[in-house]
Amino acid sequence: MVSMFKYVSANNNVSIDIEKMLISFWKEFIFGGHLFALGAVCVMAMCSLIFGLPIGSDLLLVTYLIFYPIYLYDYTRGADDDLLTNSARAKYLSGNKKAYIVVAGSFAILTMLFMHFSNSITMLLGFVVLVLGLLYSSYFKKLTKKIIAFKNFFVSAVWALLVLFFFFYYSIPITVAALIMAGFVFTRMVAIQILFDVRDVEGDRKNGLLTIPVVMGKHREFGLLKCLNIASIALLVFSVFVHVLPLLSLSFVPVMFYAFGYTKKVRKSMNNYAFYLLAAVEPIIWFSVVFFGSNLGKLTVLVSIML
Repeated sequence: MVSMFKYVSANNNVSIDIEKMLISFWKEFIFGGHLFALGAVCVMAMCSLIFGLPIGSDLLLVTYLIFYPIYLYDYTRGADDDLLTNSARAKYLSGNKKAYIVVAGSFAILTMLFMHFSNSITMLLGFVVLVLGLLYSSYFKKLTKKIIAFKNFFVSAVWALLVLFFFFYYSIPITVAALIMAGFVFTRMVAIQILFDVRDVEGDRKNGLLTIPVVMGKHREFGLLKCLNIASIALLVFSVFVHVLPLLSLSFVPVMFYAFGYTKKVRKSMNNYAFYLLAAVEPIIWFSVVFFGSNLGKLTVLVSIML
């Protein structure tokens, strides 16, 4: 009986340790900037599928190393401001000094990757994106005190550059289709950033930031979000209709309904952080629906064979 009790007790301790490890991993993934870095990687993989172009692991790593330090640095610098609207992240990152090490390490590794796999122009563009992202929290974000929604457009423009960066990296000429896809990413990210501002509206109002929720007030921003959701998908549908984008681009249509769903949830419970995560993972959803759409024909053939 004693030995059995010890065995059960030991197993319980192991379970508790695993649970703590999983919680730590989850916090690091969400609060440490990895979620959006993974989203940026998914944008690159999505472009590969949409345009039918091969992609190497080097570009995926480069993308991750550009966006991971940007978000980690931004979250770390804004930890004090987040105590009001995102206390869990603020407490996790409070006193965290690794952001500077990550930034320095990313610059070093990126330099080696660019020199080995790409060219000087692409390296310059990559570092411009990284530097602009790092300057966001200390400089560009403050411009929102003078220019309405500047931070929304700034962040969205950096994400839209990802599409063009894909073409630059492989020295492929920029096409109209690439510009339209960059426009889609920009529009979707503007909508996502506005939604995040709903969560931060009290802190932004206190800091004098002219975000859309602060300026519009009375939750009028949700009507704007509906328009942006429809406009982003309409852009792709029209582009397919005029044969600029491939038919595969219609895989994004379910994204509009997904966006409507989490926007409705946020409006009902604006203090529930879990609902904002649904918006944060949207870039991952983009890749998922395109991947499914690109393999739909293969799945259909497989099912028909099995039947």
